[in-house]
Amino acid sequence: MAHVSMSHLTRMQKYWLVTGSVGPRPIALVTSLAQDGLCNAAPFSAFNYMGEDPPLFAIAVDHYGEESHRPGERKDTLCNIVEHGEFVVNMVDETIVERAILCGSDFPAHISEPEAVGLELTSSTTVKVPRIAEAPIAWECKLFKVLDFSAQRSIVFGEIAAMYFREGLLDEERLRVRVDEFQPYGRLGGPNYCRTTDRVTLKVPTYLASTGVPRE
Repeated sequence: MAHVSMSHLTRMQKYWLVTGSVGPRPIALVTSLAQDGLCNAAPFSAFNYMGEDPPLFAIAVDHYGEESHRPGERKDTLCNIVEHGEFVVNMVDETIVERAILCGSDFPAHISEPEAVGLELTSSTTVKVPRIAEAPIAWECKLFKVLDFSAQRSIVFGEIAAMYFREGLLDEERLRVRVDEFQPYGRLGGPNYCRTTDRVTLKVPTYLASTGVPRE
């Protein structure tokens, strides 16, 4: 096996190795509001849930890189979340994935990405930030904490206040997501993505059958 020490690598070399190793990563298409009320949308794949009581998740937001026409600037998403304390996480499936990825371009702050790429906005209930109407699932979120752990990247911890589900995705009686109907896209390394249509069910057994049951 090839061994690579991280200690002498550049930031981007570390980035490519780490993001190429972790996958598929879920994609959060985050909508947020600027001070003038303009709706911003941006995809993030450094994203996952952290807990359920309270229902927390984390998204890592970096500054614009050297490839951008806005190098070093703080991303609009982070500025808006810190300013208003609210945002929406829209999940990404095949119906919106191409437009979601286009939202990752370094648009100037005065341009609304949903409008630019043709995504429809609709009102949320518990937050002022609109959600993407075509998204299969959307979380209305409140800012929990921001961890500025480096000069280039911050971790946003959000708390889910409410959720929306596309028709047919929620088993309302059991309050379970119908995972066989939910087919999100995943991010791999670089400009590579994957579908989640090939499914395998593997249950984790309890060690002592007399005192526990497998999780469903």
